Amino acid sequence: MKDLITDRTPLVIAAEINTIRLQTGKILLAGSIEIGRRLKEAKDLLPYGEWGKWLKESVSYSQRTADRLMQVCEEYGTKLLASPDNDSLSDSSPVTNLTYTQALILLGIPEEEREEFIAEHDVESMTRVELQQAVKDRDQAIQEQKSLQNALILKSSELAQLTTQTQSLEQQVKDYKSKYSAEQEKVTLKQRVLEAAKEEAPSARKIADLEKKLKDAESKSSVRTAEAQFSIHRDNMIKA
Repeated sequence: MKDLITDRTPLVIAAEINTIRLQTGKILLAGSIEIGRRLKEAKDLLPYGEWGKWLKESVSYSQRTADRLMQVCEEYGTKLLASPDNDSLSDSSPVTNLTYTQALILLGIPEEEREEFIAEHDVESMTRVELQQAVKDRDQAIQEQKSLQNALILKSSELAQLTTQTQSLEQQVKDYKSKYSAEQEKVTLKQRVLEAAKEEAPSARKIADLEKKLKDAESKSSVRTAEAQFSIHRDNMIKA
């Protein structure tokens, strides 16, 4: 026995303390789950409006404390306790080594993600402050990821709008080109008509000159005819 006492070292003592602390934490968490289960049972039995009064007079709990204990029972009860009447904890879940304080902190993580978080972090060896910081870092990373996703969605929406605007502008350019081509064809046709008219213009002037000459000739012929008739008439008068 004396040798056993002599062989005890600070390392051995620390291991024993940590073991007892872990066991105590498990017992406290298990007890909290059982208390939470019974609080839920009592709440269902009490008339409406009597819950707060019963907590204060019967168990000296505030509603906040009672809500926290019932939440612990709801979140961890089925995974941490093998059965309601058994103080032993189930070993099938990563949450089996949690203390009551750690369990409370981890309530901030959704149940479907909690075990993965515990598996990725050495939660058992973390202090309360370290675990709180780890949860905070996780929440911040998730928020940053959501912000990036929202920014990506916004950029995608802006890109879609720019694409639509580009397509609209391309269609407008296409329409303008089509209208311009049609107008150019009209201008070309008018130019051809004008050129043809210019070519026909000299012929028209020539015809007009000929008609004028013809009229002049006809006028001169009439004068000559009249003069001849006058001469004949004069001669006839002289002879008479």
